[in-house]
Amino acid sequence: MKVMTEETFGPIMPVMPFAKVEEAVSLANDSIYGLSAAVFAESEAEALEVAQHIDAGAISINDAALTAIMHEGEKNAFKFSGLGGSRMGAAALKRFMRKKAFLIKTNVSNDPWWFGNGE
Repeated sequence: MKVMTEETFGPIMPVMPFAKVEEAVSLANDSIYGLSAAVFAESEAEALEVAQHIDAGAISINDAALTAIMHEGEKNAFKFSGLGGSRMGAAALKRFMRKKAFLIKTNVSNDPWWFGNGE
């Protein structure tokens, strides 16, 4: 079903039966997208164990919409749901900043791959 593999951006919750947890994870990951997900289980520990295997940037545990209403947590998209930094949490502003790295050689000896062998 398309609803199981495409981003819907709507308040829907498609449900599919599964025999084993591994099958459920496989079904959940069978998409080119990975923005957010939700995992429901009898305990928080069980839900977190399953969530570790879900390819999504933010996963609601025992709730369907925490990823939409909790803006404090950083959420990075997986797969084709987007690239770049989080649009939520403390990292949200950092994605608009340009970072620059200065790599400084402090060793005075010549590096053979860069300086050659003197020939």
